[in-house]
Amino acid sequence: MYNIYDSIENIQQVKTVDMLVYSVSKREVINKDFTRIRKNLEILKKARKDARGKLYLTFAGYENDKREIYMIPEIRNFVQTIWEEYKYLFYFLTSFDNNKSIIFACINDIKVYQNIRNHQTNLKILYNAEVKSKTITATENFGSLIGDFDGAIKELLKFI
Repeated sequence: MYNIYDSIENIQQVKTVDMLVYSVSKREVINKDFTRIRKNLEILKKARKDARGKLYLTFAGYENDKREIYMIPEIRNFVQTIWEEYKYLFYFLTSFDNNKSIIFACINDIKVYQNIRNHQTNLKILYNAEVKSKTITATENFGSLIGDFDGAIKELLKFI
């Protein structure tokens, strides 16, 4: 079952769904308000294995912007700040609709070729070795901490 949430209420909610579609508002991005997302990531952290690969992270308020989210500087900054605190974020993110890769693009350098007329965007992630290494290490450590090292590795292999 797919449900859209502005907020993740509790661990039981995490356990009962296949995917949590979580939307960060444009207001939160612009104001650098991390309160709600931190609270929700802490619930996912407490849900442990039950949260693996379930979070679909979106950004509301940018629907009329022709750029992809990894091209919008304020979204990139928002994601980079959250990643600094939760480098194992990718343990929670889903691979559905390339969500892991899109969010990973926000914290790396990118080359983008966008043809607005044909509605096509080609993305090349220019992997920052330090970002990649820190993401891998943090995700492996989190997996070990919660007894899901193999699951953490599987999540990493889906996008790195």
